[in-house]
Amino acid sequence: MKHALFTVLFVSVFTVTSVSAAESSVALPAPQKTGGKPMLEAVASRASASGLDFPSGTISQQDIATLLWSATGKNRASKWTIPFGLSVEPYVDIYVAAKEGVYRYAWQDHSLKLVADGDLRKNFSSQGFVATASHIFIFVTNKTPLRNKGGSPQHWVKWTYVATGAMTEQLYLVADSLRIGARYAETMETNYVRQTLNIATDEEPVCIFALGKR
Repeated sequence: MKHALFTVLFVSVFTVTSVSAAESSVALPAPQKTGGKPMLEAVASRASASGLDFPSGTISQQDIATLLWSATGKNRASKWTIPFGLSVEPYVDIYVAAKEGVYRYAWQDHSLKLVADGDLRKNFSSQGFVATASHIFIFVTNKTPLRNKGGSPQHWVKWTYVATGAMTEQLYLVADSLRIGARYAETMETNYVRQTLNIATDEEPVCIFALGKR
């Protein structure tokens, strides 16, 4: 990555001023917290989008902000939109792969941090619909917050999968409400994920979630 000259051009998906790679922190708009489908209607219509005809419309910055907040945002003081063990700060990070590059969602300031340049979507999974999705969410567990709080490694594993399951299910419901197709990817190129995201030894890729506007 050329830190001095590289600029990130957010076209259509992220409509913000271009910034240099050294300053690649993108503030997201406030998430939508009202409107959408009634909850029971969203549950009734919740389904994985077809992998054979996956919707590939571009998802807006506003929708991305709402999806990320719904998966790991604060909905009241020191509490989260999904269950984290012992109320530990989110220990499952979400990375967002888009046409422009790959970003890590920073829940602390509701922003995206650039981690890799370019369109790398097709490299994260062998399943074709992942490459055509508007955005891919990559879930990576981070053991450090859990270790700092206490508990056994067995608890960490259990809490990771409970949290990730709640995050993805919430994404399914919110995506449906926003007319966004969503699908869990069965395959993941784990070594490529590790290399590209430069994740630490204490972190572990969990799963991939593809999203596209209907």
